[in-house]
Amino acid sequence: MSQYADLEIVFRKRDERSYALSFRYSCPDDEVDHPALLEPVITLDKLDLRGDDAGAYSDALSAAFFTPEVRTEFGRFRDITQQKSCILRVRLSIDASAPELHAVRWETLRDPFLPADQKGAHLFTGEQIIVSRFLTSGDWRPVRLHPKAGLRALVAVANPKSSSGYGLEPIDVAAELAMVRQAITGISVTALAPGGAVSLNELAALLREGFDILYLVCHGRLMDREPYLYLSEGRPDQGLDLVQMIRELDKRPRMVVLASCQSAGKGGVGLAGLGPRLAEAGVPAVIAMQGNIFVTTAAVFMKRFFTELLVDGQIDRAMSVARGEVRKAADFWMPVLFLRLRNGRIWYEPGFGGSSTEQFDNWESLCIKAREGRFFPILGPELGEELFGSTQEQATRLADKYKFPLASHERSNLAKVSQFISVDKGREHACEALAVDLVQRLGGGAAPAELPALLQSSVDQCRTASAGVYKLLSASELPAPIYLNASYETMVLRVLKAEGKSPEPVFGAWRGADVAQKPQPRTTTPTPESPWVYHIFGVFGKPDTMVLTEDDFFDYLIASSRLNLLLPALLSKLMESSLVFLGFRLDDWRFRVLLRMIVTQQGAAALSGRSHVGVQVNPGEQSVADVNRTIRYITKYFQGTHGGNVPSISIYWGSPADFLQQLQQKLTATAGQAGRRVILRDPDDWP
Repeated sequence: MSQYADLEIVFRKRDERSYALSFRYSCPDDEVDHPALLEPVITLDKLDLRGDDAGAYSDALSAAFFTPEVRTEFGRFRDITQQKSCILRVRLSIDASAPELHAVRWETLRDPFLPADQKGAHLFTGEQIIVSRFLTSGDWRPVRLHPKAGLRALVAVANPKSSSGYGLEPIDVAAELAMVRQAITGISVTALAPGGAVSLNELAALLREGFDILYLVCHGRLMDREPYLYLSEGRPDQGLDLVQMIRELDKRPRMVVLASCQSAGKGGVGLAGLGPRLAEAGVPAVIAMQGNIFVTTAAVFMKRFFTELLVDGQIDRAMSVARGEVRKAADFWMPVLFLRLRNGRIWYEPGFGGSSTEQFDNWESLCIKAREGRFFPILGPELGEELFGSTQEQATRLADKYKFPLASHERSNLAKVSQFISVDKGREHACEALAVDLVQRLGGGAAPAELPALLQSSVDQCRTASAGVYKLLSASELPAPIYLNASYETMVLRVLKAEGKSPEPVFGAWRGADVAQKPQPRTTTPTPESPWVYHIFGVFGKPDTMVLTEDDFFDYLIASSRLNLLLPALLSKLMESSLVFLGFRLDDWRFRVLLRMIVTQQGAAALSGRSHVGVQVNPGEQSVADVNRTIRYITKYFQGTHGGNVPSISIYWGSPADFLQQLQQKLTATAGQAGRRVILRDPDDWP
């Protein structure tokens, strides 16, 4: 898979005509810092950037942008990228002080580094240098991507009869749908309202089912500098209504394609003005038209775009390749990409990083350990993300509710937000606040006492979802005598019980000097039929067991050795097993503290002889390069702890459900190989 170097160019307004630029560059697997040497200033004269002559526009913009200083900096980073055999990903980051720069046709920039006989070629056509308008968002909810095989697209083509009253050419709904279906091959497509009119309420109802792509074809028009859409009968809908509707969705589309009127130049203007607003509302990627694109250009562009998108999921690379496909068309520059995903991906392929041989070795080793009963699941707070939402989302909701005063990037840190609530309202109130938030997430009121009933009512939902994480985790193919649970809720316990097992919850108070020396389970020997669900950081409803705030985690580490919180039976099983971390984020306090508790135990060096798996990489936020950096980080972490006894840590790229489903499939496929292990005898016993 291709590697990407990132060059972010930040535009900040200086005065009415000039803008200051700053460069931020990073290259994968490169420990060398490449700071910007210059902060150049460019001048854009609006009079030079007017008119319909695409060639003249491109010449004027290229001359204004590529000043000697910009050319020097851009060329330096381009050379470094070429030496690394990477693709240069250019992100145009436009400061809020300069919104007018979104109207500039940056996609028409010419390549200033080509020889004289190739002068005039455009910079962002092909896959060596790709571009997007990079936008940040106040929406801190994580982006949840789906595997490639599960992608779904909702296509809506709007042609209300009332639009003719505004002097707009009718849209051929059948032709548009046929073109889109032909373009979006390999993705499940659902069409909305093929008759012509589309209401926002209908659109919202379907989007709640969970679509990765919304492809909207309609007329658009600017009135009083605000975009309006001709979707339903009557007056046009405000574009902001579409933005607000998508903002309110729990399952937002990962990509929105706004295809404005494709009527050979007749009708309203493009819908690119909605791109930044949809991105701010939390849509990871928005493709919009900067004008009325010809139907032939759109058909060729979209066909190539979706074909390339299914190659590696990289939206910005697919855009540049598709732009190159139509480079000879006068309107080749019209499709524009607004992106807030740093890795540029819309889908992922679940699996281990590395070669196919590594994949085989990992699965084979894990299957052996699972059959031997040495499968040790360590369950993180993101395990039930589909049901409960993520800890980042919960932290953000609580930060809003309790008016968290610290920096915005810390609002998604649950331990830090809980620390603030604890200081402001008291620790027990902080524990209760988390329970109340979970109750409301599950559809209850504001009473923590409702939580057990709400969890129980969700058990059937978890059991009937054949590919759901809880159903897979309780499967007979994955016998585990102990589940080390780092979440506060008890869903794992409840599903195991509903599946006919006799799980025992294990937890204990740890705060204060008078607590018991260690938790006291009823059964001394856990088994797959009667497993322990060991709530290492406590459970809801028992504040003295919960490890919640930043101070709690420090105090808990100190108390863990004094109180023997990791029981001998648990440690014995842990040290002889392959550890599987499911549903963690590497920067989460629970993962970091739990890892410290494990690697500092006596006998932890034995872990270096076994394969272990971490399934805590969020495919919506991580790239392949990030996965490789994660592997190196964990290896260094263990190496620093054990002085060279490095366990094999394999990072699985995907969700806990993805991993468990694949592991179950591997176990089923190799069921006949159970027991086929080579036993090496002592040399004295050889014949």
